[in-house]
Amino acid sequence: MQTKRILVPLMLVGLTTGLSGCLSGGGGMAGGSGGGGNGSGDYETAFDAASARAPTSDMPTSLSGNYQGQFKVGVNSGDAELFGSDIDPQMAEIIGDLDIDVAWTEGQSSNPFSGTASNIVATEAGTSNSVAIDGTLTVDDALPASISRVHTPATVIAGQNIPALDTGAFLFHMSGQLTNGTNVGDATVQMGGSFFGPGGNAMVGAVSGGINDVNNPSPQIFDAGIGGTFYAVQQ
Repeated sequence: MQTKRILVPLMLVGLTTGLSGCLSGGGGMAGGSGGGGNGSGDYETAFDAASARAPTSDMPTSLSGNYQGQFKVGVNSGDAELFGSDIDPQMAEIIGDLDIDVAWTEGQSSNPFSGTASNIVATEAGTSNSVAIDGTLTVDDALPASISRVHTPATVIAGQNIPALDTGAFLFHMSGQLTNGTNVGDATVQMGGSFFGPGGNAMVGAVSGGINDVNNPSPQIFDAGIGGTFYAVQQ
């Protein structure tokens, strides 16, 4: 089945600046963990398991750890030389590995994220046709990144005690140059969503962004726009 198409939640649009407007504009690029090696079914199983942890209700005021997972995206619009001629980009499922470090304390203004996306493989849905996308994306310190914690005090409603609730959301960007043979593309992606599980031990969210051909410059924001989902679990 072709990778699911999703739109970045409106709350993420509100959190982004600068690049956000660009990301909503032309082609897109996607990601997923288990890069190359794991198939779409493996991704869906792992994504569902992370999501099943349920949104975090006890988000701490500081968080430090390594999160690993996958991203999976598809091409929303356009085309890019990076995909070559072996697959149809409009039918591509692009899956890769995520390795993200978090070092955050509530109130900090610096980027709490670092890490990479790698082992990227694009497969034409419903076929065995696939191409390895070489290169690595890294967390881009020049673009917006943040973690926010929202505290909802305990209350009593209709005689029922409702406990306090502490939730967490995040946003960061990744960029880098990717290759497929002689085809080269510059990729930029936005990753945002919510913390899941006890103490924020998983991240689940949306991916949006795109790829620009290096060897064939065009005035478009992106030659190929991408969109999809990702998950990452604390190790």
